[in-house]
Amino acid sequence: MLRFVDIQKAIRTTPADAWAMYDFRGSNSIATTILDIAPDAHCTRRWMVVCPAQGKPVKIVHQMEQSPLDHLKTDVRTYSTHQEWEQAVRETLAPYKTIAMEYSPNNGLPVVSKVDAGTVDMVRSLGHTVISSGNLAQMFTSVLSESQIAGAEIAAGKLRDVIFEGFRFIRNRLLANEPPTEFEVQQLLLRTLAENGMETDSPPIVAIGPNASMPHYAPSATGSAIILRDMVVLIDCWAKHASPGSVFADLTWVGYTSDSVPADVEATFRVITRARDKAVELVKQRFADNAQVCGYEVDDACRGVIREAGLASAFIHRTGHNITTEIHGPGVNMDNFETFDDRPILPGMSFSIEPGVYFAGSLGLRTEIDVIIAADGEVRIPSEPMQSSILPLLADSWEQ
Repeated sequence: MLRFVDIQKAIRTTPADAWAMYDFRGSNSIATTILDIAPDAHCTRRWMVVCPAQGKPVKIVHQMEQSPLDHLKTDVRTYSTHQEWEQAVRETLAPYKTIAMEYSPNNGLPVVSKVDAGTVDMVRSLGHTVISSGNLAQMFTSVLSESQIAGAEIAAGKLRDVIFEGFRFIRNRLLANEPPTEFEVQQLLLRTLAENGMETDSPPIVAIGPNASMPHYAPSATGSAIILRDMVVLIDCWAKHASPGSVFADLTWVGYTSDSVPADVEATFRVITRARDKAVELVKQRFADNAQVCGYEVDDACRGVIREAGLASAFIHRTGHNITTEIHGPGVNMDNFETFDDRPILPGMSFSIEPGVYFAGSLGLRTEIDVIIAADGEVRIPSEPMQSSILPLLADSWEQ
């Protein structure tokens, strides 16, 4: 339940004098999440909730649309005309010099940039300094409850089992000389998820080597390759329990449709597992030392191993992403590649570490795990054991 006292306490740890959460027609998902605005709320006019580090919060709402914010027990100012809107904003913000908003300088972190440039311009024109609420917001959007953490850990274990069901299906079909398509395996995974009380926001990735060279490839009923012998098969699956407030798990495993794996393919895969382990090691060490670790540092640690192996150009995405009730949450990403994410990882967060290498038209390899930071700072890998080598799916003993 939202408590402004908790928000104010968090604001006091930042340079901001107040946090102005602004929305127009659902443009600011961070603000609507933090303020518990119903997804189907009828909001067609601008609103702003100003929470100062000290003092009473104030909501500014249009006279004809007060009910969506009725649950927020704050002082209230209403407006009808654009002049009244500007006056209400001016007078409400007047006591505060530095205002935090869902803004990112130069759009450096797009996941944080939810307030339009014109509104930022207006606040600045009133004499205020606008700073990013990125660090502040993730305290309320991306820190999980103990029950959510427990659920995410169970989900990760179930998800690993579902992926292995996919590999068993491929193995059995190949041994029966009935090679499946990527799409058939994908549909098997979806059915197995449902049977386990889990749901996903989009179908899993099942990709043979050339298709796996496209990180976000996904088979469809009209576009799907046949999985034959002597092929790399990558399965990337994400799902959560089908109950309100559940958190996603997101895993990737790789198999090979033979009784052994080519040495060069295995050697390349070992590079990305070493990179993954280096990133995990950094996170564990920092939390053991009670020291801050930022998203870009995790990316640097992981990417450095791949760079040293001469494969830097093949690692074409960030190391990992924040995970919440959304598969790509609004919190810190493990990224110094697509963005420079200098937000710290906080206790109570979940995120992926998923290095991969991709060779256009021929091969793609990726390993992906979830990392959960418990409230006490313990670093957990809920889907352990992590994949250490490519699974030889036609070997008598292939399961790790």
